[in-house]
Amino acid sequence: MVDTAEIRAAMAAVSETPALVFSQAELSSSARRIRSAADAAGISLLYAMKPCTFSWVIEQLAGHVTGFTASSPFEVRLARQALGDAGTVHYYGVAVADHEFVEISRTCDYITFNSIRQLERYGPEAPAETGVGIRLNPGISFVSDERYDPCRRHSKLGTPIEQILDAELGSRGVSGMAQGLLLHTNCESDDLLDLFSTASAIDERLGTLIDRMAWLNLGGGYTFGEATDIGPLVETGSLLSRDREIEIFIEPGAAFVADAGFIVSTVLDVFDSGGVEVAVLDTTVNHMPEVFEYQYEPDVLDYTPDGSHRYILAGRSCLAGDILGDYRFEEPLEPGSRVAILGAGAYTQPKAHTFNGINLPDAYAMLESGELKLLQSSGFDEFAAKNGASQIAVS
Repeated sequence: MVDTAEIRAAMAAVSETPALVFSQAELSSSARRIRSAADAAGISLLYAMKPCTFSWVIEQLAGHVTGFTASSPFEVRLARQALGDAGTVHYYGVAVADHEFVEISRTCDYITFNSIRQLERYGPEAPAETGVGIRLNPGISFVSDERYDPCRRHSKLGTPIEQILDAELGSRGVSGMAQGLLLHTNCESDDLLDLFSTASAIDERLGTLIDRMAWLNLGGGYTFGEATDIGPLVETGSLLSRDREIEIFIEPGAAFVADAGFIVSTVLDVFDSGGVEVAVLDTTVNHMPEVFEYQYEPDVLDYTPDGSHRYILAGRSCLAGDILGDYRFEEPLEPGSRVAILGAGAYTQPKAHTFNGINLPDAYAMLESGELKLLQSSGFDEFAAKNGASQIAVS
């Protein structure tokens, strides 16, 4: 987590709010920790771009990973721009469109298809030097909420393991077209025993097929916290590489960036609603949609369970459910007070939207030198363009 002193410095330095701030120190710390775990297991480390695609962020991570995983032509282009010739670009998408494949195949070093049909359709058109793969669904669930379970019933993510087995038996219908496999079975888990259990299951059922593969991607979904036991990751690497010439990848995403980002917001109003004080912020769940999707209360700086002053922190949109949660503080909040919402580095920037015409937060980097660097700012021109309009002068 970002150092409290660094957060307070950013809160004081930001001229206008809301602002999304990324800590260079925390990004580096997370990346080193995850890289150390991957190295101990003999596994190649990738960054899955979907939680945060800020160019500055991925440039910071480029030196810690062997490449990036992208899921669209735009992400592919951004990945190659950040990496140059220094790393590999891996592509996985639930489906590939005809008009996208030329660019994907020209730019990516590895392409993973979601189904046997797409593998058959596009695999033969990939350049000879491209590592072609297919995503398999082991059918092993660890996630209780089906919305985030890649192995849910009737999942769209990956080819069921039974179909992989059927296709491979006899005609080698998978290994004849693909050189790699991708699997992903978890979401926001800090227990790498889940990964070892998955690896053991696929090794038992698909051992012969894995023997024929050049690479295996274990996906992401693990948080790699400071207290994470990396022993099962080491065991996973040993199990899958035993007696095989195979490269193993792992591609965490949120683990790199989640704790590095925070939102600085300003209280606009405070009023009583049925005996509880409501503090309206100048940010909104529009800016952090997963708060609304997951219905969780984010961590907030200076929150204390026994604080003397209780507030419902509310966003400024007209959505009734635009609520961050119920918090207590030792010091009272007033219009003009600043509030820091923590753990906002993942799935904030790429999902944020402008419902009600509320502008997106400015984005900053808090450099290790202590300098606050503006990364991105948007205004009415961007809002008008997004809505198909030209800027109109208002007298």
